[in-house]
Order: sequence, then structure tokens, then C-alpha cells
Amino acid sequence: MNIATQFVKYVTVAVLSAASDWAVFATLFAAFGWTIQAQAISRLVGGLVSFGTNKYWSFQSYEHKQALHEAWRFAALFVASYGLSLSLFSVLTHVGTGPYWAKLITDTCCFVFNFLVMRFWVYRPQRSAMRAAKHRIDSGPSHPLLRSGKV
Repeated sequence: MNIATQFVKYVTVAVLSAASDWAVFATLFAAFGWTIQAQAISRLVGGLVSFGTNKYWSFQSYEHKQALHEAWRFAALFVASYGLSLSLFSVLTHVGTGPYWAKLITDTCCFVFNFLVMRFWVYRPQRSAMRAAKHRIDSGPSHPLLRSGKV
């Protein structure tokens, strides 16, 4: 799948993930007046939505044997993005940016960062799978009758 198609799917998933994130954030902020806690909890919810939907739909990574490997990579990305999110949000609110504007700015920065890391690291095809696919293409049909041209 080309990068443009992946990006469009990623944007769709990001909207779904962001909607769940913002719904949780707004609910916790309205109910309890929490800022950092609401951001922390809402990012976790958005991350769970993002992992499963991006794995199977945006990046079409269907191999179950890679799921644990991808989950670890996603978790590492999530920790980095989570730290970036909370740090940037804290700085912005500390300098007087309102919580909703701070969240919008923070989420936009994380959006771009996350796509690039998911595309090129978390869900990238494994080298052995790419070599196997290239070998199948280069070597032609694998069945002896198909190779002989008698079928």
C-alpha cells in the first residue's frame, strides 16, 4: 500500500482516536476540573483505539506472529508520545494557554510524530517477509507444473 493511502487511513483512525480521547478529556475536565489527569487518562484511551485500528486497517499488518513485536514497538512509541504530550501540554498550560488550546496544539504535534514512527518503525514490513515476497516474485511460479508451462 502506498504512503498516501496509508496516510488517509491513518487520518481516519486519528479522527476516531481523537474523538474518544477528547470525549474522555472533556468529561473528566468538566466533571472534576482535572487538567493533567484528564490528559493522561484520555491519551490512554486514544492509544488503545489507535493500536488495534491502525494495525489491521491503516497499515494492514495481519500477521499475528508480529503482533507482540508490533505491540512492543507501539508501546515504546506510545511512551515517547505520551511523554511528549504531557510535557508540551504542561508547558503550554503553565505559560497561560487554555487547556483546550493546549490540547489542540499538543495533539497536532503528536499526530505528525506518531504517523511517521508508525509508518517507518512500528508497522513496517519485516525484512524477512520482504525478502520472501521478492523471492516469490523473482522465481516465478512455485509449483513444478506451472513452471513447466504444461498446465
